[in-house]
Amino acid sequence: MPATTLVENDLVELLYQDKKGPLTINDNFLDSYVNGCHDLGLPPVFFKQALPETPSEAMKQWGLPIQYAELDLDVFFASKITSMNEAIRVADELVLFRERGLEPMLRFMIYMVQVMKDNHIVWGVGRGSSVSSFLLFLVGLHQINPIKYNLDIKEFIR
Repeated sequence: MPATTLVENDLVELLYQDKKGPLTINDNFLDSYVNGCHDLGLPPVFFKQALPETPSEAMKQWGLPIQYAELDLDVFFASKITSMNEAIRVADELVLFRERGLEPMLRFMIYMVQVMKDNHIVWGVGRGSSVSSFLLFLVGLHQINPIKYNLDIKEFIR
């Protein structure tokens, strides 16, 4: 017989009663939730997980094949441009992505698009601020050419 009168719905409600924002839950509430699950004989759905300390540590958890993890983004994007205007936009965006430490994300997007192509997985034509990125267009993540429609990269990066 469980030592508590909590039911499963109470556990989820307990988690979110002091919510501070996306993906942030007070540790005390999470501990109460996990203990309540154990008292009820239920496996917890939510649990603590340590965040990686660096982007390279995070990449190890992504299961990114080495050829993508070591991909030279300058060479990759240089092979895709067809005009001086595109070259300038690629250079400008690469600076912004690098300033924000987003190179691992770009490499992962290149890998993810290739996996979707290889497995005949359909994805959308583009949505939200991502269509402002010419790099993501060149990767194939969306089909909206932001140069053609004069979309500012700052809409994506902000």
